[in-house]
Amino acid sequence: LKRSRPRRPSFPSLPRVRRRAGGQQQRSPTQRVVAMAVGALVGVWGGPPSAAPLIPPRTAGRAVPLCWRCPTPSACSDAGAAFGASRPPLPLMALGAAAAAVAAGRLCAAWAPSSSSSSSSSRGARGPRKARVALAASKSILVVGGTGRVGGSALRWMQKLAKEEGLDDLRLAVGGRSRANYEGFVRRWQERTADPPPAFVVCDHSDAASVCAALAGGWDLVVHTAGPFQGVRSASLLEGAIAAGVPYVDVCDDTDLCRIAKELEPQCQAAGVTALVSTGIWPGVSALMVAEAARRLGQAERVEMSFYTAGTGGAGPTIVSATFLLLAEPPLVYEAGKEVRAEPWGERRLADFGPGVGEQFVHLLDEPECYTCQRALGIPNIRSSFGTAPDIWNWLFAAVKLLPADILRNRGLMQAVANFSMPIIGAVDALVGAKNAMRVDAFDAEGRQVTLRLTHSDLEDCVGLGTAAFAMEALQARVAPGVWFPVELEASRRTAILDRVSREAIFSEL
Repeated sequence: LKRSRPRRPSFPSLPRVRRRAGGQQQRSPTQRVVAMAVGALVGVWGGPPSAAPLIPPRTAGRAVPLCWRCPTPSACSDAGAAFGASRPPLPLMALGAAAAAVAAGRLCAAWAPSSSSSSSSSRGARGPRKARVALAASKSILVVGGTGRVGGSALRWMQKLAKEEGLDDLRLAVGGRSRANYEGFVRRWQERTADPPPAFVVCDHSDAASVCAALAGGWDLVVHTAGPFQGVRSASLLEGAIAAGVPYVDVCDDTDLCRIAKELEPQCQAAGVTALVSTGIWPGVSALMVAEAARRLGQAERVEMSFYTAGTGGAGPTIVSATFLLLAEPPLVYEAGKEVRAEPWGERRLADFGPGVGEQFVHLLDEPECYTCQRALGIPNIRSSFGTAPDIWNWLFAAVKLLPADILRNRGLMQAVANFSMPIIGAVDALVGAKNAMRVDAFDAEGRQVTLRLTHSDLEDCVGLGTAAFAMEALQARVAPGVWFPVELEASRRTAILDRVSREAIFSEL
């Protein structure tokens, strides 16, 4: 009898070699460990920073580049620069490479056929099975606009929620145009947490080439927080995410841009990409409140959404410039199922937000959830109003809306005015606080009413929490491919997000 070749051991608990979309093959566990050693010995000098995690991300499995973080060999030269990492001293690199090689040798020895297996009989009997080592794939999120207040808050909450869900190896990065802004973000980050700040990736979300280069890092999720979104007529970052096969989440608060994103649903489904559009606190969590109120009634005939923020809510000049831009947009409301464009900042009325906030004046303002909730739930009559404090700011906005629409739509000018006003606005914010409150009133055809209210102590914090809660849904693949508005999520997912966000509230009536 011919002596048979020794059989390779099988590992039931380890995933079999799979092929990803496009025919790319994923490495086996042994290949991944060897690739780590090769990367350490050959490519560390041009590869990832010394603080990078030792577990390869899901991009492993293609042609071996100089560092495992890059999707292709050609992209490797950009990896170190994109992450802004300094190289470790050469002696330390050599020591690290040797340690990685030793570790790889030990792990591969545990998986290789034993000597007894080599000298076995023609039946091909295997030697004693060695202990298996599980390698869990790390998760990675790129937050475009992460240097801003909203993006920074979302990053902190993503880190916290990931730990709650057992994702201790989550890798975060900040995408933006300016390294100077990133340095300011780092200072704010270090004031709030002892964890190392996320790395920086150059990304201009309005430039297709920049988006393509930034998304080539093989991210598990990209989150778009770079507002304001008013006046933007191209979902360029979502288009880039579809092309790269990366799940997508944004905090878009512009109705027209939400429509544009929804038109990309066929492309998302074809690419197997999940996109959650218009998330955050309002829009975002407020849509879940509308869905819950409508569910309790069976069918809502009329819905009134009311929102309040003390000052700027600590969210910085972006919320001020966004409000200026919204004053140029006649708010979309629905009356008897038909779209109607109303007067911006009109219909001044009082709304009771409950303990901690009380009654506050609110005014009509365009908000995408009039469109998304009417589209998803078929509510014939729905409108949205907003107010701030002190009330003098409400009268100031009423005066600003009298300016010509062309001036109000000038994004650069409105941002400059907001930045110029921040010393005064900041002083007022220190006096009035940063509370954020939401109220949803739903009525059925028989006049029955359901009222839901939710208040948080700080807008910047709660909008980051809301964004992170939606991001975890996309990161954990709990939502099917396609373009989804928050109100369209499954009931169980809506409830989970509402429960998590309400836990941080100072007043909840859900």
